[in-house]
Amino acid sequence: NVGNESGFIAAIHRLDDAYGFWRDVGMPDNHIHRRDEALNYWFSFPAGGSGPCGPDSEIYYDFYPEEGVEGAQIAYDPEGKAIPHTGVGYNDRRFLEIWNLVFMQLYQSPDGSREDLPAQNIDTGSGLERVACVLQGVRSVFETDIFLPILETAAVIAGREYSGDNTGRDHPDYALRAMSEHCRAATLLIGDGVVPSNEGRGYVLRRVIRRAIYFARKIGVRDPFTARLADAAIDKLKTGYPHLEENRDFIKRALNAEEERFIRTLAGGSTRLESLLVRLREAGATVVPGDEAFLLYDTFGLPLELTREIADGEGFSVDDAGFRSAMEAQRQRARESGKFFKGEPSPMLQSLGEDHSDFVGYAHTDADAVVVALVKGAALADIVVAGDECEIVLDTTPFYPEGGGQLGDRGTITTSSGRFQVEDTQATSGAIVHRGRVLEGELRVTSHAQAAVDLNWRKGAARNHTGTHILHAALRTILGSHVRQQGSFVSPDRLRFDFTHLEQTPRSVLREVEQLANARIRDNLDVNWRRTGYREAVEGGALAFFGDKYGNEVRVVEIRDASGLFSAELCGGTHTNHTGDLGFVHILRESAVAAGTRRIEALTGAGAESYLLEQQERLHRLAEGLSTGYGEIEERVQQLQAEIDRLRRENNELSRARSGNITEALAESAPQVNGVALIVARVEAANNDALKDMADRLRAKLKSALVVLGAEIDGKPAFLVAATADVVAKGVHAGNLVREIAKAAGGGGGGRPDMAQAGARDASKLDVALAEGDRLARAALG
Repeated sequence: NVGNESGFIAAIHRLDDAYGFWRDVGMPDNHIHRRDEALNYWFSFPAGGSGPCGPDSEIYYDFYPEEGVEGAQIAYDPEGKAIPHTGVGYNDRRFLEIWNLVFMQLYQSPDGSREDLPAQNIDTGSGLERVACVLQGVRSVFETDIFLPILETAAVIAGREYSGDNTGRDHPDYALRAMSEHCRAATLLIGDGVVPSNEGRGYVLRRVIRRAIYFARKIGVRDPFTARLADAAIDKLKTGYPHLEENRDFIKRALNAEEERFIRTLAGGSTRLESLLVRLREAGATVVPGDEAFLLYDTFGLPLELTREIADGEGFSVDDAGFRSAMEAQRQRARESGKFFKGEPSPMLQSLGEDHSDFVGYAHTDADAVVVALVKGAALADIVVAGDECEIVLDTTPFYPEGGGQLGDRGTITTSSGRFQVEDTQATSGAIVHRGRVLEGELRVTSHAQAAVDLNWRKGAARNHTGTHILHAALRTILGSHVRQQGSFVSPDRLRFDFTHLEQTPRSVLREVEQLANARIRDNLDVNWRRTGYREAVEGGALAFFGDKYGNEVRVVEIRDASGLFSAELCGGTHTNHTGDLGFVHILRESAVAAGTRRIEALTGAGAESYLLEQQERLHRLAEGLSTGYGEIEERVQQLQAEIDRLRRENNELSRARSGNITEALAESAPQVNGVALIVARVEAANNDALKDMADRLRAKLKSALVVLGAEIDGKPAFLVAATADVVAKGVHAGNLVREIAKAAGGGGGGRPDMAQAGARDASKLDVALAEGDRLARAALG
């Protein structure tokens, strides 16, 4: 189906060439099989699309050559039934594809026609572990020497023998393979700095781990096992991946934490599903709605397979189409929300070409430039005037656009006829866009301009960006090499740094991190940057962040100390020339962001200095208030705390004594209503516990009683109703009574039949509410 006859003939000739080349290297004719497009073709796009494509040479290994060529005429359908075909090229028990050579020679247009690519090539790919299967004489990648120990560990955990059966998902061997393969993948991912989370790569990792746990549970594994499989994986992979051994403890703890979390999630999701099935059965339904199944999957982490399995056991099916629709709707919402981050890019900017936005900001903070474009609203403009909010694109700019967590530069753009205040700089639609407003005059397209970055803004951002690199290196030194950046925020006045770590970092350890960082700042080390190839940078020790996109050439920012490379990261941000330019760094706090991710907030330079001076002034005022010196503040606070504790104990003793006197008086004056002592009283109480203590005393003393108490606590009414067991047996319900009483004072509450409390808002109606309580209590007692 080539676009013209000559192209078709050329394609046939190339296939004939390939056939001839295989014969030339000694391949027998009966080992070379032609296939049509349905079986032997490669497309770089989904069905009905367009893009490069071409035929290919698929290379298979024959595990049973003794069956002869005729024996190759049998294949198996997905259900295992034998079907005839005309040669190799099927995933049956006999043949294993180990290599593929794709002849990338054609381009398919949307209408289905094809024509020669201007540059043709052969795209070759081999399955490393499949080749290992052949070399080691085994039938599955799971049985190669690098994988089998992990699989055997999974079998021991499950208490089963691995038989090598490959008949389908319901066989226990399938679960063993899923356990071992998924845990191996998770081990490598965590070793690369990925931690389980609800977004991005962390979400993919979470799904991988949870799928392993799901299949383990299918064959009866209930105890935690992922860390044991991680040990087996690390033991086999550590020679080629030494960082796995270095991070063994972190990897295992991360897996354990996620496994425990998922087991709790499964319990909650299963409970919700069981309740859903009860409701559906009562409604006469037999299908679990797709949106409900998706909610269980997305919110409660219940895999669709598990939902289907539980539902099937109760006689229900699952609306798979509805599930897929709900998933696609969520993906669409995510795509739509992502489009408006920092505002939608102006479509007009895409038509400007490439002769603009030459960034010179690493070496300069001002530059001569020409106005390439003005965007006002949603349209290109030739002129903007004072007061207009707009966007400006220059042919050359020193303004750093927001990226790598660093905020975009601010400053001014000045022409002979006007001045523009840059309030934000963004990279969008292939251009560096300066956003802000015209301060005075007017600006025109093609005008010559002077672009000047706000130096205080740039220097502050540069200090804090260099600070994130120094803190990152210090954290890796103190906490371990498992620490990897997960995100950052860099502004002129502060920095925020997210990193992989499983538990809260103690203050004593943070102090070590801060001390190491400030030692390197005092050393006034050079901060250098260079451009190099991505592979060379990573092999040289530079940190690249998993999931970030890098080109073939990257920028590496390095800091070297007396012992060698202290910090090296792929980074496009602006930095100081020397670590000493930071002055010093001070960590404000460390907190949790998500499971396995912690956050440090810190200050550098003048910001850190101002903060510490404020703290010193606060200490000065505190010392004056305590009538002591700086050095004695802690001791004085401890003395005061001890004094407060003593006074609190004395006050509690006095309160109990006063409460005892009050309860004695109330008990002696309590009227009888149908043989039950009734107490309705306004009392003084410091808190709700004091009310409860009074009620308990009265019930114990009177044996048969209904107690209604009210008090003003912290300026608001509080009520308590308590009943002895015999009164509850007569049908009196304390929770119902206290609710109605509190309503009279604008409140509400409730509780158990024997004791309940309520609060209200209007203290002026406390006595009115108690009067209503007396009426309701007498009515309840008959």
